[in-house]
Amino acid sequence: MQSEFNFQKFKEGVILAVKKAFLEIMEEYKDSTVYAFSLTCDSAARSIGVVANTKESLEEQIEDEEDSYYYKFCEQEWEIWDAADDEFQKLRNMLVEFQENNEDEISDSETCIYTEFFEEYREKIFDTCVQALIEIKDEGLFQNKCNEDFFINFMMPEYLDEEDSIEIFRKLNSGKIVKEYKEHIEDFI
Repeated sequence: MQSEFNFQKFKEGVILAVKKAFLEIMEEYKDSTVYAFSLTCDSAARSIGVVANTKESLEEQIEDEEDSYYYKFCEQEWEIWDAADDEFQKLRNMLVEFQENNEDEISDSETCIYTEFFEEYREKIFDTCVQALIEIKDEGLFQNKCNEDFFINFMMPEYLDEEDSIEIFRKLNSGKIVKEYKEHIEDFI
């Protein structure tokens, strides 16, 4: 028997957690220049959190010019990996609880392959995360606290292809950073 997932409550939780995490990071790294912030969710839609990076950390990582786009855009290489821990733990609990309550609907017990039910649920989780980021961006939170080179993203490791990654990045950013992301995506995906 499947239960309903409350996507509206999840979206509200994501917005709250992202805002809190962003403000915590900006305060903790106020003596640095935060240039990137990303909401991340694993491909099993069970874990959610944020990552961010500073220009200072980026400069330390880059050994030669060939590496620059990899370190600039590859979230797995970024310095900052936690913020708003309690809020994100609540979201993780929501995701895990739903999947545990619907495990027969999530994957085939014999093949352990995800079902169409799960695929649709996961897509809706990911879409909800992107919509939450768009709403926060449209409120001006990121713009008010950062310089023009700042960008945001939504990352799902080992799930999105280049085309989907570019589309999400384009929804969340504008201008030359989108062009740069698109032109160098092969360097970091």
